[in-house]
Amino acid sequence: MPDFTLKIRRYDPESGQAAYWQEFDVDLAEQRSVLDGILRARDDEDGSLAIRCSCQAAICGSCGVRINGKSALACNTKLGDAAARAAGRDGAGGAGGAIVVEPMGNMPVLKDLIVDMDAVHWKKVQRVVPWLLPEGDPPEREYVVPAEAMIDVTQSMACIQCGVCVSACLSMEVDPDFMGPAALAKAYRFIGDPRDAHHEERLRDLAEDPHGIYDCTHCFACVEVCPKDVAPMDQIMRLRR
Repeated sequence: MPDFTLKIRRYDPESGQAAYWQEFDVDLAEQRSVLDGILRARDDEDGSLAIRCSCQAAICGSCGVRINGKSALACNTKLGDAAARAAGRDGAGGAGGAIVVEPMGNMPVLKDLIVDMDAVHWKKVQRVVPWLLPEGDPPEREYVVPAEAMIDVTQSMACIQCGVCVSACLSMEVDPDFMGPAALAKAYRFIGDPRDAHHEERLRDLAEDPHGIYDCTHCFACVEVCPKDVAPMDQIMRLRR
């Protein structure tokens, strides 16, 4: 089996020590994921290595990190591909062929590869009111929406809230108060839903907020890194239109 080197950024606030780099050699097949490599390093070499993960199948969105400088899901990135990019064979610089793994950007680091997604991500998702606001009393029976009426929002519904787009967002680097691509994609999911009765109020709110839909600079970073092809910037452009 190929031998891969993971260069992982370590940080433990309780230790009082500054962040540092630690390398781990893992013996796994190139088809295995970077997450597999991190878990192997934790199991075999250092049990204190911290990463958040669950399904390991790109469904839960828990294992967002930066790999060779690019935000991604660790479970959705193959070791062989990451090593090739690290070595410069895929147009990206590397550290002598080592796969560089860091915590996601634009979020405070809690420990090693685990970041605090609350203020930067979840509170902003809550800010856009992520639920339907129907008009008047609930209907007497289920409101079944025609399939063709939901086509426009199905792309935004694919979001798994992994925060990878937030990590890559250049606008958030400049303005941390920017609502961000994930929250605005979630906003379009409800604004575009025919069952929602507060279409205009929602749009006015997002347009008049200085950190809303017009704070996006069209850098395409969120489109490039999204593991579910939600294309958050496209949803922001739909909100503007």
